[in-house]
Amino acid sequence: MPLKDIVFYPVIVAIVAVMVVSALYRGWLQPQCGPFGGANGPEDYSLIILKGQDLCRMQGFLGYELNLEDEVLTIRADQEAVFADPQQNAHFELGPDLETVYAGHKIRVSLTVRPTEGAGAQAFEFNYSAGKAGNSGWIRFDLKPEWDTYTAEIDVPRKLLENNVALDYLAVRPVVPEKTRGIELSEIRFRRLGRW
Repeated sequence: MPLKDIVFYPVIVAIVAVMVVSALYRGWLQPQCGPFGGANGPEDYSLIILKGQDLCRMQGFLGYELNLEDEVLTIRADQEAVFADPQQNAHFELGPDLETVYAGHKIRVSLTVRPTEGAGAQAFEFNYSAGKAGNSGWIRFDLKPEWDTYTAEIDVPRKLLENNVALDYLAVRPVVPEKTRGIELSEIRFRRLGRW
């Protein structure tokens, strides 16, 4: 028995409305994932902390598996997924405000990391990239089996042009000698130390 138009169209409209409201509600509950900036930090950008649900801002590329659960980001990488270019690895994109404030400054980057339970990495690396202006190179740390904070100081390159906003990235990756390895990341701290 076919439905009459008077019943069919209102039912379809109601179903579509429920789907749209459900999608909007789900999206509203999720943290804003994209470039991160210093809006929630101090006005002088002296200390910026990225943790909890904000870790969803990491982008992974081919060969990377990212999973944010209980405010801990798990980063797994295949052996073939490790590239020299920071953008081709798992990375966070910094917002234009941080790019501008950090350009030409020394910053201290601290990451709280541990190896994953299964196929955990023995070491990890990170690289601060200021796009075409240069990068820090891959900085390697050997991991302890429990949570620990690993720190390095970076001289962020000055921008090539005064008003040029290049994309700055912080790439983080497990060292993968074979197969797949993983790390867990709970927090990143950026402390601005002054001009270099």
